[in-house]
Amino acid sequence: EYQRCVSENKSILHLVTLQREICSSSFAVINTLKDFMESAAEEIKPQLRKLLNLAKGITINQKVKIVEEILKKVDGQAVIFTEYLATQDYICRYLYNRGIMPVKFDGSLTDTQKEWAKYRFAEAGDVLVSTEAGGQGINLQFCNVIINYDLPWNPMKLEQRIGRVHRLGQSRDVEIYNLSTRGTIEEKVLNLLYQKIGLFESVIGDLDKIVNDLQDENISESDIFKIIINTGEEKLKNNLEELPHDHIMQKSF
Repeated sequence: EYQRCVSENKSILHLVTLQREICSSSFAVINTLKDFMESAAEEIKPQLRKLLNLAKGITINQKVKIVEEILKKVDGQAVIFTEYLATQDYICRYLYNRGIMPVKFDGSLTDTQKEWAKYRFAEAGDVLVSTEAGGQGINLQFCNVIINYDLPWNPMKLEQRIGRVHRLGQSRDVEIYNLSTRGTIEEKVLNLLYQKIGLFESVIGDLDKIVNDLQDENISESDIFKIIINTGEEKLKNNLEELPHDHIMQKSF
């Protein structure tokens, strides 16, 4: 499929998405594999069918076991961020069956439903399981544990997640767990995020403070460059000149 996309000059983004879904959960990847089956070349359909059957046969994912271990040892309520609704459903089912009370939070909820979910979590929930869209605009300073089950590409989004908990009114240390599967695209994303955040803070300043100062909840890559543009030219130039050349090369966008 990769070779076909390259030869036909097509985007391989869907293949990258597939890899990320595989790392998230077997449930997240099933629908994507079904879509692939409909449009894929005949010669690779048997391979896709085999992958689909393998995914359907997986009932417990190792990642969620790690989450269970984390939740058992931490002191306080936790927020889990995932990129996929299917993974969100799976995490909630798994935790509920093991006596851990989850509360779902995603972009499909109305404002009233979100407030009710937040109330349920604060009063009786052990963990809030949220998608990226659901996590926008919610303040959870009564919680002190964040588990990034899936990692976003954009470092600003990662900082926004942390900002939901690490904000004014937080009286405890915030524990952050970034999960990635070794030897997969997730490990590359994690390393890339650390590199991006490192370069950004070296050149511009404290990313955590910048995110807290911004009012717009829909921060994109273009917003990052706006911040750079709005930074004083002399300060930006000085900060860039202070960086070793090999540091810039290693931590480039």
